[in-house]
Amino acid sequence: MKSVRTIAVFIFLIAVFSVVNGQTRIQPKEIKVKEDYTHPSTKMSFPKSLFGEYQRESVYSFDTKNDNIGVTYKKNQNVEKTTFSLYLYPAGDGYEGRLRGEYKKSLNSAFLAMTKEGLHATQEAVQYKGKKYICNGLKALFTTDNNDLSQLTVFESGTWFYKIRITTNQTDTTFLSNLEAKILQTFDPTTLADITSLNKLVDVYFAKSAFQDSVLLGSAMGSAYRKIKWLMENVNEKERATGFPDLYMNLHVEGLKAFMEFQHRDEFKETKESDFTINYLHELQLISDADFLNEFVMEQYEMLLIIPENIPNKYDEYLKWKSQNNITINLNDKFYVLSFRANK
Repeated sequence: MKSVRTIAVFIFLIAVFSVVNGQTRIQPKEIKVKEDYTHPSTKMSFPKSLFGEYQRESVYSFDTKNDNIGVTYKKNQNVEKTTFSLYLYPAGDGYEGRLRGEYKKSLNSAFLAMTKEGLHATQEAVQYKGKKYICNGLKALFTTDNNDLSQLTVFESGTWFYKIRITTNQTDTTFLSNLEAKILQTFDPTTLADITSLNKLVDVYFAKSAFQDSVLLGSAMGSAYRKIKWLMENVNEKERATGFPDLYMNLHVEGLKAFMEFQHRDEFKETKESDFTINYLHELQLISDADFLNEFVMEQYEMLLIIPENIPNKYDEYLKWKSQNNITINLNDKFYVLSFRANK
């Protein structure tokens, strides 16, 4: 295991993370190409036909540099109609929450385009293991207004996002799984991690809200340090190379434990805390004393987590407990963000 002491931690004031990208087009531009299309930034090649059944229907660019592209393939044989699209676009630094944020944005877009019935999707965290790297992803399966099956999968890989959208009138979910497996074997998302590597050292960006008092700031620092330590001891470097792996439930649980521990340090026992800090720590302690930290994290991140096997199933018990206790903490309100910076 690599000692956390060898990890450099840089502290900054939290900023809005943005991707340096070509200017976004007002309207997507179709790229006219008769032969195989090779994406200039990633060198990923998209042939005219795939798997003997699917024909490339279109290639679209969404920015002026043609970094952000979408390629669509279609099969229309007899009664079967299946379409899948692959999207490649820059992701920038590998910061905490990057994958989750992009997935939610993509899912909202998919639902707006394909269903008016609201969000009813089966969702899960997924991984794809390549020869050199491991990519984390999030997946949703839902039914459109036309009763077609539609599946969205978003992976992060170094400084790139890789997205797959499949829609079919076939009702067998095994069909979707098999098709996606073929796509991933042909267009391996892990290869994108080699284009521009992520720094192996962790940067820590603190929000202004963390500076309300010394106890809150110390708690945030202790939480960040514990997450980094857990990450280096429990997550393979092949996975860390593709993005900040914040899908692990235990990463967040350990961070919350460390957040609570700081207040008990002798030199801070008499420190004046703000009402916000007092209430925040009180609620965390209530959850911890009831032995519901796992369930609290699951709820906060909508179960889109890598959850250890064989943990007790207490989620319904937690929901009942929560209904009797006023818990206002929102883990999406960050005191800090951890990040693997993109190397220049």
